[in-house]
Amino acid sequence: MEKQDIVAALLERGQLITPSALDEAYMRGAVPSSDKFIIDALTEDVKIMKNLAAKPKEADTKMYLEFYVSKYNKMKEIFTSRFSRDFVSLNKLDASRSEVSVFGIVKDMKGNTIELEDMTSSISVVFDAPIEKVERDDAIAVEGASGGKVVYGKKILFADIPIRQPTTGQGRACFVSDLRLNETPPADVERFFKWFSNEQLDYLFICGDVGDKAALERLISMHCAGRKVIVSPGQADGGEYPQTPLDVKGAICVSNPAVVEAGGLRLLMARDFDITMLRKRYLGRSKVILPEDFLVLDVVPDIVHCGRTGQPRVENYKSVSIVNSGSLLEEFKPVVIDFATRDVRQVMI
Repeated sequence: MEKQDIVAALLERGQLITPSALDEAYMRGAVPSSDKFIIDALTEDVKIMKNLAAKPKEADTKMYLEFYVSKYNKMKEIFTSRFSRDFVSLNKLDASRSEVSVFGIVKDMKGNTIELEDMTSSISVVFDAPIEKVERDDAIAVEGASGGKVVYGKKILFADIPIRQPTTGQGRACFVSDLRLNETPPADVERFFKWFSNEQLDYLFICGDVGDKAALERLISMHCAGRKVIVSPGQADGGEYPQTPLDVKGAICVSNPAVVEAGGLRLLMARDFDITMLRKRYLGRSKVILPEDFLVLDVVPDIVHCGRTGQPRVENYKSVSIVNSGSLLEEFKPVVIDFATRDVRQVMI
């Protein structure tokens, strides 16, 4: 039994498992039944929708193929659900100059030409002008004229997220980024957590560099009673991107990136985030080969919680609230969101 099978079985029961306990369960080859393995029970208003619990120790040729095929299939499913088009397989293009829509992964690009490939073939897509905002490995759709082994491109489509009304839920949450507890003056950290403990808040989302897990555990124990704390790690916490969860007592620990459903809203936690990731429905470049491509954004979030920049940020994209509190080492403005109204407020502490 693989680690991902153990994690999936526990999630079905509404439970999470610590990394160390996952290793033990993997060695035993069975899904644990004892509560000693569980760090937190998920309640009806907190669910983990996207979480990388473990990585394989090594990747073989078969896994490389599965990784890239999974990206293709996941992205094609997003495109077909987003656009009412009949995408023509690249090996079925003729020289009729008829209007076609094709889907594929960008293999290469130069000047005004893109090399596009799907599961059947590869072709050149030629445009009248140099191509902008497209990168190698992007999943795109192209509208154009069929020319046999070439498509005369007219328009490029990214998957993007749909325009919609803001989703509302229940509860209030605070979002903080890059606490860096191994570097931040303790007085500044204590001031924030004392403020948090006196506010009417249901959740604390922590995204990015934690720095000192023991210190965070102590702070959660002292100041977060009755609140749900969700932690997603940063680069300084170790591990290649995408990162597996930390093991922090008293917190629901998820990977970087991860998608959590809380209070009826879907929240993407991704330390290094750019709005292009929503437009392309892809969360950066994986540093590791996994059994499937974990970075396809197949869930549309209501809130994106990010970090890294050290500068506070609040903006909106197609009813998605994008928030970054900055850092206690630079400029720090915790963000409070009322899930019922979607009101977003930056706090000076």
